[in-house]
Amino acid sequence: MKCPKCGNQLSEGKLLCEKCGEEVKYVPDFDIELEHELRKSISSIMEELAEKEPEKDEEKGFETEDLKDKFSDYFPKKQIGFLKNKKRMIVITITAVMIISVGVAGVTGFAKLSKQRENSYDYQYEKAVECAQMEQYDEAIGYLERALAIDASQIDARFLLAQYYDESGMRTSAVSVLNEILVQKPDYPRRDEVYDALFTIYEEDQNYEELGSALVSCDVARIVSKYNKYAALPPEFNKEGGAYEEIISITLAGNTLGTVYYTIDGTEPTRSSSVYETPILLESGIYTIRAMFVITYDIESEIVSQTYEINLLVPESPVVNLDSGTYDEPELIEVYHNDDTKIYYTTDGSTPDKNSNKYNNPIEMPYGMSNFSFIAIGSSGGSSEVVSRSYQLNVEANFDTEIAIQVLTNHLVASGKLLNTGGNVTDRLGYNQYRVQTVVKVEEQLYYIVYEEYMDTTGSVHDTNNIYAIDVNTADLYKAYKIDEGTYHLNPFDE
Repeated sequence: MKCPKCGNQLSEGKLLCEKCGEEVKYVPDFDIELEHELRKSISSIMEELAEKEPEKDEEKGFETEDLKDKFSDYFPKKQIGFLKNKKRMIVITITAVMIISVGVAGVTGFAKLSKQRENSYDYQYEKAVECAQMEQYDEAIGYLERALAIDASQIDARFLLAQYYDESGMRTSAVSVLNEILVQKPDYPRRDEVYDALFTIYEEDQNYEELGSALVSCDVARIVSKYNKYAALPPEFNKEGGAYEEIISITLAGNTLGTVYYTIDGTEPTRSSSVYETPILLESGIYTIRAMFVITYDIESEIVSQTYEINLLVPESPVVNLDSGTYDEPELIEVYHNDDTKIYYTTDGSTPDKNSNKYNNPIEMPYGMSNFSFIAIGSSGGSSEVVSRSYQLNVEANFDTEIAIQVLTNHLVASGKLLNTGGNVTDRLGYNQYRVQTVVKVEEQLYYIVYEEYMDTTGSVHDTNNIYAIDVNTADLYKAYKIDEGTYHLNPFDE
């Protein structure tokens, strides 16, 4: 059958045109064979009646009608009327039978069509929508389930069924249908809406574990962004595993609020492992970092790992100009190295690193005993072997460093700069302390160089920027100003 509006050929059983949407009103089809047989029977009867029409009796010279009149005295009038109208009655009876038969066939066809329409997908779907509009969701579910039993390929109807389940409180059924759609129809164009409906149910039911698990496999960016706070995604490393020729710093980042736990020895991390707070510094060696992320909704991510092999280029060791030994005159300690390295040193015999004192200029040899350790660190982070030197600086003098400090403090007390020789000052609770840093030669004369420091009540030491020079032979006192390493300018003490 064709659509009365657009002429499109309709599929069998369809009540709506698939092309223009026009509703098709079927007129019941009668049984053509039955009608043909009825017409044939009536025609035969009519022919028989025609053969029996009144005609003259040639032999007897009268007509059948005359015979009827002749015997009228012997027949009642009713019987004569009946005989007269026999032909008409037969025709009427046959016509009535035909009409009834055709009517019965029509009613049967209409009932058959009505039953066919009720069993169609479109009818059941339309009834479901009508019930849902009246918030009769249980009835709507029944109609929609019957519609899908007729045509299970209708994904929109399945999605609508999940929504009806949700509205009627059947959330387990709703979740089941939504998950089926996501698994069975990965190309469904309304996939984001399906995810949204599913995650809304999880969120309202506080089923965060299922929500987070589903988010991991979700391939819709908009949905992942919307529900990101529920996703415990594995931590992200800032660097891929592999071999490096420099010291590297590894950072670990979670996708939302939570805590990253990690290990660097390849063992499986737990909530008792190290908590990531600052970058992880990897120096020479092999490290396997394994990490997991726990979001604020108490959901753990998968454990991820990266392995790093750090092979640092080892720079050449620094070269020191002075050998270890005893010196009776001050000397400057100089260190030579490549331009692509930096030199760090300590004076207490410990191993230096990049957090130690940095060598920039020649160093004054300290008075007395000193121990220097030098190391070169290349641009890649590799360290050279440590070079150590020990020096003993002693000079010929009329008095030692202790007497020199006593001479200085007595003068400071006399001038009012100290309250007493213990170093107490007038404007602060702490006290000043003094130490002989080195010995310098100025115009062939040697001087003790004394630095002044202030120690506060917490034990912290602060440089006061006051430097004094004391002649090692005469004990004459001067104010000293450092010009460069090993070079000082002297002024009279009272200035």
